[in-house]
Amino acid sequence: MIIKKLDLYMIRLFIPPFLIIYSTIFIIFMIQFFWSQIDELTGKNISVFIILKFIFYFGISIIPLVTPIALLLTSIIIFGDFSENQELIAIKSSGISLFRVMIPILGITFILSIVLYFFSDFAIPKAKMKAKKLGYQISFTHPSLKLKEGFFVNLLPNFYIKIDRKSMNSNYLHNIFIFFYGKNSLVSTIISKKGVLIPNEKDESIQLKLMNGVLYCENFHEPKKKKEQNSYQIVEFDTLIQNFKIPSESKIKNLDDYDFYQTLNTKNIIKKISFLKKKINTNPNNKNKIYLAKLQLELQKKFTFPVTCIIMFLIGAPLGAIIRKGGIGYPTMIALIIFTIYYILLTITQNKVEKAEIYPWIGAWIPNFIFFPVSIWMTYKTVMDDFYIKY
Repeated sequence: MIIKKLDLYMIRLFIPPFLIIYSTIFIIFMIQFFWSQIDELTGKNISVFIILKFIFYFGISIIPLVTPIALLLTSIIIFGDFSENQELIAIKSSGISLFRVMIPILGITFILSIVLYFFSDFAIPKAKMKAKKLGYQISFTHPSLKLKEGFFVNLLPNFYIKIDRKSMNSNYLHNIFIFFYGKNSLVSTIISKKGVLIPNEKDESIQLKLMNGVLYCENFHEPKKKKEQNSYQIVEFDTLIQNFKIPSESKIKNLDDYDFYQTLNTKNIIKKISFLKKKINTNPNNKNKIYLAKLQLELQKKFTFPVTCIIMFLIGAPLGAIIRKGGIGYPTMIALIIFTIYYILLTITQNKVEKAEIYPWIGAWIPNFIFFPVSIWMTYKTVMDDFYIKY
């Protein structure tokens, strides 16, 4: 009877602060995202509804990252406050161990981990697909958003553009370099001092108006003479206007998988991996190998974050009991340090996977391989009162 009351007490003690902390962290991430994108999303005649949709899709995608942080911070606060108020000592004096006190919240953590996996496998891929389609459509209705100063950008199929500068809150461009593939895969290059992109939503096209430039166009000839194969036409112009058709919705649905591997669920990722392995065995290709590594990493990540939730609780609960400090400030600082170390390790290993320097499963699991023994050791030492004896 006492155990059941204790379990219910711990659950009631855990749920309200967890929901508050979770909501707070979630809002902080959302604000950070909004401020990082505010220059790109505002002042460009993009409707508020589209901006809200982007924020909504981003919110869904960060849930796997927010959940472990919230569990870590909540467990530190609860058990820190529990220990500071001498409640933990009173419970131990009645013969109930710390681990037994942790069991009801550990059970909730297991449930959250399972829910997080299914959420990551069904809801998040759909949200990322919708976000990518929305971004793809916006990049053509508001083409200047996609342009980055000093970098080549694949603005349209077989069309690449680099600019030195773009005017604020407009589509005016300066020092433009363009190359594109025309009929028969012939290459054309344009250099222009300035230009403007004019989207036309009525006929779903983009008009590119260039001023004061030069067009270098490769000419097509039958391969009779080698000299004729490399001939060029050079045209100087004061104004050059060219229209480009925006890809239809059906083409958006069939975008290159190399950019859309994060929108796949577990079943589809496994199918893609199997297909790609066969393709690589018959025709080795470095691009396919990198894509395979990204797919394998994405598959592993669907399992790593749920496991991370359990690990973070197993670190947070004994840590709170050790520091014997409740409140927000001190536990928040400790939680941020722990999760920052975890996230840095995860980022480093993922970058190495994408460069094909380490195996994907190693890159995905290294942070958990490091933190899991630490969590077990801390839980064991705290349950056995080793920390209390020494400190």
